[in-house]
Amino acid sequence: MGTAMAASGSRSVAETSFEFSLERMFAETPGRPDADIFAARVLEKLDRGWTARRLLIGSMGALGGLVGAYQILGAGALQQLQAAASRSNDYLTQHISHEAGGSLVLGGEAIWMAAAVALVAAGIGVARLMREI
Repeated sequence: MGTAMAASGSRSVAETSFEFSLERMFAETPGRPDADIFAARVLEKLDRGWTARRLLIGSMGALGGLVGAYQILGAGALQQLQAAASRSNDYLTQHISHEAGGSLVLGGEAIWMAAAVALVAAGIGVARLMREI
């Protein structure tokens, strides 16, 4: 019984020694002469995939925008939007000049220009956010 314990104890040391040498062999992998070429090919394939995905997503978005614009124009929504815009311009101009005591003359063009600038700023912010992601 004592020999069995001694044998199992020495086997444990041998197993531990084997595990250490195995870990050391895998930790120190030998260098391959074509490792840089292989890594470059893998990176090239990954980059090519992202370029294709970006082009596909962009073209599908453009196609969806064209279909949506066609649907909006076909439904006569543009005329309704122009009528609503003119009514809102008149209302805003009257409201702003009433609040300013009549001394401020602000046309609808100035309001639309401010809205356009805000829209451009929002677009730039979204583009920057997409670039960060």
